Amino acid sequence: MVNILAIFTLNYYILMENKESITHVLENMDKNIVYKHKSSFLRSSVLIALGVVSFIVYTTFEWKTSDALPHFLFMLGSVFLIIGVLMFFFRKEHYYSAVSGQKLKLTQIYFQPGEQNKLVNLMAEGRIDDVKNLKTSVSDGLKLSVMATPDGKLCLSQVIAYLVAEYVNITDVKSHSEVEADMLASMKSK
Repeated sequence: MVNILAIFTLNYYILMENKESITHVLENMDKNIVYKHKSSFLRSSVLIALGVVSFIVYTTFEWKTSDALPHFLFMLGSVFLIIGVLMFFFRKEHYYSAVSGQKLKLTQIYFQPGEQNKLVNLMAEGRIDDVKNLKTSVSDGLKLSVMATPDGKLCLSQVIAYLVAEYVNITDVKSHSEVEADMLASMKSK
């Protein structure tokens, strides 16, 4: 009897793992709908330039050995250079609506794990207004991920649960209308 239970659990886990994530769906969307763009390199360039200027000032002038300013300039230049280089190479990527040019924002709404079946059923039936009646949590094993533009014209959601030491996609990604996006936005702001 234990072997049957283990096989059932394994099959249930494999079925849930095959669901695509919101990010994967956005990656495969037409570029005329959604595109991905890295954040600007302007901030990192300014920090690198400030670091270089700090080093130029440090090396150009003659300083008394008792002055604190040259040591401060050297430290400041080093910090600016290191942070600037790190910011340049680790810029965040964001998704934007090609139609409106608005950035898609990811919001996580957490629910108590016992609400999983209700949440999945409500989302599948499109009863978004009833979702706000479920028991929410600060941070738990069940979450509703919503990625939407501020105007709600592009809104995707997915139910995700924490199982076996990792987050697993429970449902397929669902696209929502503007009205449903407004309802989801009102849930995350309460």
